[in-house]
Amino acid sequence: MVIGLVGLATMAIPAFARHGTAPSPHGHGSVGGDLHAPAGRAGALVAPQVHAAPAAAAPSNQSQEILPATVAADTGIVRWLPSPRAVFTLLALYGAFGNLLIEAFRLSGVLAALVAVVPTLLIERLVVRPLWNLVFRFQGRPSAPLEQLILADAVAVVSFRNGRGIVSTNREGRIVQLAARLSDDQATLPVKVGDRLRIEDVDARNERVTVSVLHRE
Repeated sequence: MVIGLVGLATMAIPAFARHGTAPSPHGHGSVGGDLHAPAGRAGALVAPQVHAAPAAAAPSNQSQEILPATVAADTGIVRWLPSPRAVFTLLALYGAFGNLLIEAFRLSGVLAALVAVVPTLLIERLVVRPLWNLVFRFQGRPSAPLEQLILADAVAVVSFRNGRGIVSTNREGRIVQLAARLSDDQATLPVKVGDRLRIEDVDARNERVTVSVLHRE
């Protein structure tokens, strides 16, 4: 039982360490150079910028995900091996039921060791495994590629200068800010704070977008 509990606690430490690290409160507002909103204008105040990971980093992020208890390897002998989570859970349950049978029902050590197998397997299969799978549904998922923002609506966060500025848009339910430049045919048009724009192209590597003005009169 002790081995199982210690193993589960050890597996949980990295998760607690990640969630306990506070993100940096400062975003980067540079747009091909230094672009600063005036401190005295409330309308030009830029909220901390939320960056999504570039598409090139997606594979490494996916490889670090915690998989549900029912997920196993597709091929090879590994698919038949239980996960460390299952092993430690079974050890903890087995030890607990064994001690319960000895202390409460006064069974011998050998008999308790044999009888404890049945409730251990039942509880792990019917209770613990579904509970783990339910918890893992709420794990973070990698963001979709930035290219999916093409043709999405955006709003100017600052007034554009020389055809460049910062826009905010909705990405999978989150409001994110990205460096932006006007398309070549509209590069000379003025863009004020709050103007509606459309994302025409995405530079995912540099997290920049090309936008066009909507409803220009």
